[in-house]
Amino acid sequence: MSKRLVLVGACLLAEACQGSQSMSLRVFTPDGGDPWVGDDAATQARLRIEDHQTPDQTVTVASDGSFSLQVVLANPDATVRVVVEALRGGQVVGWGGTPLAQWGSFGPVLLPVYVQRRDTLAGAPWSPGAARTSPMLFELAAPYVTALGGAVQAAAPDVFDDLAMRRVDGAAVLDDTFNRDASAIKLTDGTILLVRGCAALIWSPGSNTITMPTDRMPPSDRCNIIGSTVVQEPNGGGLVVGGRTGAMASARVDHVLGDGTWATAQPLTVPRDHPSAVRLGENDALVAGGQGATADFLERYGLALMPAQRALHTGNDRADHRTRAAVVFAGDGVALALGGLDAAGATATEDLLLDTRCATGGCPVLLGTRTLLRQRRRDAVAALAEGARVVAASGTLDDGTAASAVEIIDVTNARDPQAGVTIASLPFTGLSMLPLTTGAVWIAGGGQTTTWFYRH
Repeated sequence: MSKRLVLVGACLLAEACQGSQSMSLRVFTPDGGDPWVGDDAATQARLRIEDHQTPDQTVTVASDGSFSLQVVLANPDATVRVVVEALRGGQVVGWGGTPLAQWGSFGPVLLPVYVQRRDTLAGAPWSPGAARTSPMLFELAAPYVTALGGAVQAAAPDVFDDLAMRRVDGAAVLDDTFNRDASAIKLTDGTILLVRGCAALIWSPGSNTITMPTDRMPPSDRCNIIGSTVVQEPNGGGLVVGGRTGAMASARVDHVLGDGTWATAQPLTVPRDHPSAVRLGENDALVAGGQGATADFLERYGLALMPAQRALHTGNDRADHRTRAAVVFAGDGVALALGGLDAAGATATEDLLLDTRCATGGCPVLLGTRTLLRQRRRDAVAALAEGARVVAASGTLDDGTAASAVEIIDVTNARDPQAGVTIASLPFTGLSMLPLTTGAVWIAGGGQTTTWFYRH
């Protein structure tokens, strides 16, 4: 399928313009059909020139899927990116863009647009360079995303252009030290700090350089700790929580400032090996799981909180001794603990609704229990997607086999969520998820050389 759009050089009257440029849209439809035709079609097309001057143009798509776009550039000499988006109900459901270039250098060119029907899971139109298990996923400077770690052997980060729908080759290979059981945290300047024990490196995606942060190395008493969980701050830095030393869980917490400086913080109330964590505020988190058999499932952690303020005991044995559950924020102050093992070590048959607003006491943190996951599992991953949907996948069943169902939980009313609906099958353990600013959730890992998008 191809549609036409025309880019015209800046002038006062359109008919007086010289040197117009045309493009064709090449539409990726990973879930089949014509994305601009049918009951679930994209109903509008929007053209954006990322020069902060040229107004966006949005047109209605006809019932037969036809449309055209034309624009007069405010500054034809600027280096710009041309972006076309498909919209349905005012929400972006597909997107594509050119590399940065002067508009006159484009010439006639095919512009890929990836359009995905709602509530579907579809393979991303790029291929990772390495199969990864439980990789670390980040959005870099727009429009780039990356997956790193979790490969069988030393590998370069997988970097993808989320608008031009292509893999970006040439990333520097990271030392194998940081391939497994490492933690990664994004700093204020957009670099990625990787740490394993007391070893660290900084990868700068912009310059594609790797440096040893000699003035920002982790404390030496972290040397034996691996597998920590990162609570990322939006503007860089955050908390590095728990982990393990050998077979022993660790209660250690470190505070990493936005510039990569390390500061030791008060420990957790109990040791936790790779716990789940939901950010509640600045350097403040609800931490769950990874604990020993006699310790409580939940605790509130904040740099300013004393230990007595952090312990969370609900009085419900099914909640207090849960472990290996996926904890995800669902909106309206509610977090869900999905799956896991109960106090007896059996696969839990129900899920937990947690009121994060009560994490400092004064009201019950446990709102109740509900069977939300249809496929009962432990070690799942979950993320909050657009449209108040929680997407859950991965983990293992009672018999140790991989859980296959990708389930969508409607949390429009987060305090009364609906039971999950299976939309696809990904029979892999070790998946990771990242909600993107495009509205999609990116799913990667599982030891596969395919990654996926979920879009509501």
